[in-house]
Amino acid sequence: MKRLSLLCCALVLAALSTGCASTQSAMHDKPLMQRDTEVDKVYVTYVDNVAKQRGTRVFWVNPPKRTVVKPIASTN
Repeated sequence: MKRLSLLCCALVLAALSTGCASTQSAMHDKPLMQRDTEVDKVYVTYVDNVAKQRGTRVFWVNPPKRTVVKPIASTN
């Protein structure tokens, strides 16, 4: 019984140490990304064109924004 519990503890420790060792390489594989917001020009242009066809004008108080994901410049 004592041997079984010792074996289980050794397996758990081995599994935990393997998991910690593998996360370091996973971090280097992915490029760092930065999220930024900008005005959704496609939607704004579409709405402005429809408004112009109907003889009205649109004044954007809060223009629609979209999230853009850009890679961060590498420091290597």
